[in-house]
Amino acid sequence: MSEDKITESKLTRICLIILTLFVLGIFFKLTRAVLIPFFLSLFISYAISPLLDWLVGLKVPKSLAITLIVIVTFGLLYLIGLILYSSGKHFIASLPEYSQKVAALLNEINSSLKHLPFKVDVPAIIGQINLERVTSVFLGTLGSFFSFMGNLILIFVFIIFILAGRDKLADKVARAFAPERASYLSRVLLSLNRQIQKYLAIKTLLSMINGLLVCLILIIFRVDFALLLGFITFVLNFIPSFGSIIATIIPTLIAFFQFGNSLTPIWVLLAIAVTDSILGNFVDPKLMGESLDLSPLLVLFTLIFWGWLWGIAGMVLSVPLLAVLKIVLENIPSTRPLAVLMSK
Repeated sequence: MSEDKITESKLTRICLIILTLFVLGIFFKLTRAVLIPFFLSLFISYAISPLLDWLVGLKVPKSLAITLIVIVTFGLLYLIGLILYSSGKHFIASLPEYSQKVAALLNEINSSLKHLPFKVDVPAIIGQINLERVTSVFLGTLGSFFSFMGNLILIFVFIIFILAGRDKLADKVARAFAPERASYLSRVLLSLNRQIQKYLAIKTLLSMINGLLVCLILIIFRVDFALLLGFITFVLNFIPSFGSIIATIIPTLIAFFQFGNSLTPIWVLLAIAVTDSILGNFVDPKLMGESLDLSPLLVLFTLIFWGWLWGIAGMVLSVPLLAVLKIVLENIPSTRPLAVLMSK
């Protein structure tokens, strides 16, 4: 009888967990218009927190430091948005020219496959991809990004309140709990805050460096859309394993279709691969440590899930959110085994 009750209790708990996850999924889906700017605000706040600490250490009043940081960050993001939107429009205008080059390449590949015992119609297979649909998807993406830039005011309102209230949590914990409990929670929260800030600040810095270096490489080799591809590299660098591969393939393909059978695409591929290898295998582990290595399968599932839930913004935020979750689980003794399971 007792065994039946235990089994029933386990089933009830599993059903409650599934129901809770389902309700949370609906909640995240319905509130995406508010939660996406909020999570982006948290992301940016942690990324620029070291700059705020530096200014406060120079005896700059906190309110003035926050104002300066918000104005500069707002201006930079708005300028980047305008540049990327212009680059995106140029890319759309160049699509017919690149589609002709792709068609010529496919015909060349198809003619070389005629010697095979079975028939492979490469143009027919690739032709299933509607260029107009791809164009409309890309334009929709640019429109979403430009809409995001239009919501910068909401994002930076969140940032102001997050930065202004980040030092008040310790006082609230001290007033809310008994001294021993409050001391323990304060240490845990301080450790969490430092680790999350370190991860997001270093990852953002390394992603910026990677994006700028790729942009510089493409400018040197006179590859089209250097600014746009540099930004794509910056975004993809937040995704372990898969991101760096995609960020290397896309510029190489653009260089190949632009310059054809020359050495330029090979040099572009080698330069980007070496840059990514140095940053990913030497600089990143040295600054970040090996503790935040995430399982590639878990990263892929997270990308698919958040992409379905929040679109492109969800895919960008998915891995940082996963890394933050792993940091939280590592700092709670009872959930450390889950953090270990999330590792490679």
